Amino acid sequence: MEVAVGTEVGIWQRRQSDAHIAECIAPNVTLFGIADGFGDLGRGSAIAPLALATIRDYLRRRHRVGALGRHVTPSALRGILLAALDHTNGRLYAQSGSHEDFVGGGTSLTAVMIVGHHAFVAHVGDSRAYLQRLGRLDMLTADDAMFADAAVTSAKMSLAARPRTRGVLWRSLGTQPKLEASIAHVELLAGDQLLLCTDGVHRCIDDDELCDALHGAESAGEAVARLLATARARGNVDNGTVILGRDLLVATLPALRVKRAGTAFRSAIAIALLAATLVSFGVYYLRFGGPDHTTNYATSNNPP
Repeated sequence: MEVAVGTEVGIWQRRQSDAHIAECIAPNVTLFGIADGFGDLGRGSAIAPLALATIRDYLRRRHRVGALGRHVTPSALRGILLAALDHTNGRLYAQSGSHEDFVGGGTSLTAVMIVGHHAFVAHVGDSRAYLQRLGRLDMLTADDAMFADAAVTSAKMSLAARPRTRGVLWRSLGTQPKLEASIAHVELLAGDQLLLCTDGVHRCIDDDELCDALHGAESAGEAVARLLATARARGNVDNGTVILGRDLLVATLPALRVKRAGTAFRSAIAIALLAATLVSFGVYYLRFGGPDHTTNYATSNNPP
């Protein structure tokens, strides 16, 4: 599986509020995710990275109890991802201090869990997921946002003006006690590409241009770099993050298995060094003999 990730700070932004994740959770299970946060959890803690980390950790715990095995049905996998978002929403809602009259912080989030040839797309907010298949680009999510200023950014503008208003999210993670996230299920085919991006990208680049960038690039990294460069050239006012996955049906080894392989290699080196030491000692013993063992006897000055 070929994966490329890139992020860009908007020209009017003081800090990066986006976060991303692209990890192998278990054998045959891969997680892609992007989040665009607002507000914080106090003491400057960003909310977007915590949201993605919480979903990842929840899925890992489910894997440890066998919930992500090869024989789990698609409906059960969909329920697991939905439960991960519900768990994350509750944690963010409690830590951000949000309540019915006040929103302390929240985040848009789009997460894709790939299990074998099944892709489950969880979504809330205005980040997006696209599927490119046979030269056609289809959006797998729908924006949960209303824009009071529709002319904030246009794909045809060479430089965007500073926005007077931000997009108004009517659904986001961490701003309400209960959340009904959207979950889409896609059966992947050979040659499919998955693109995830935040609004700092898709508000600058239209769908046709996204499709052309994916189709014309020789690698995932080249496509991501091209998209971010285009957004930058058009004066993207918001932070922009892109994840592109290719060869999605080719499973990647989980991090745990890679670590085990490295441990086995180091153990083999240690055994080889020990064997060389023993051989050297044996050669020395045969050549020079063992150590002298001298017995000291008491002597007397009186002759016998």
